[in-house]
Amino acid sequence: MSQPSAALSSKHEQPRGEGLAAMLGGSLWLLFYGASALAGRELGEGPRDVNDSGLLRLGAAAFSGALLALGIGLMGLKARLQGRAPRLGLASTVMAALAIALGTVNVLMLTGLLGPPRFIGGLAALGVLGVCTGAVLLGLATRREQVLPRWGSTLLAVTGPLTVVLIATSGLRFGSIPGYVLDDLPFAIAGLLWITAGVAMRS
Repeated sequence: MSQPSAALSSKHEQPRGEGLAAMLGGSLWLLFYGASALAGRELGEGPRDVNDSGLLRLGAAAFSGALLALGIGLMGLKARLQGRAPRLGLASTVMAALAIALGTVNVLMLTGLLGPPRFIGGLAALGVLGVCTGAVLLGLATRREQVLPRWGSTLLAVTGPLTVVLIATSGLRFGSIPGYVLDDLPFAIAGLLWITAGVAMRS
């Protein structure tokens, strides 16, 4: 086999770890939603501390892990651009690194190594913003450079702003549906979208 053919074959068979990371991140957001909803049913409405319930601690850990996984997935996808779309690539790297860093800080906080176990919501919110912004940037870049299937790039670009919109409207109430069912529902929806985007990244 000629060297060009071997190189093409090697590139085709290269594992798509970023797709697995995106699917893991999406799955962890689904786990977060489930734990949060069950904790809400258990504890009722009102302010809650992460130490009030094992379910809350599980949800906080899953949320932070999702930021780590999604940030890593974005980093891996950016590497597939191989220097193309440098501005979008650089900006997406900054956003992915932000998500990874903030997710890591919250994981450390939850371990209790830095004091009483706690989950810092402000850091989590900034991490979500990093993930959403990075998704938009890489969705546009990969669509332009044809790195992903067209539907996958479009889904990635849409997932970011859609997540923000869903979070902004999550405080709305619909009839007798309990608040704990709706409050974190955006992350369950976003999780499903990320799992689907991960499938596209694996192609």
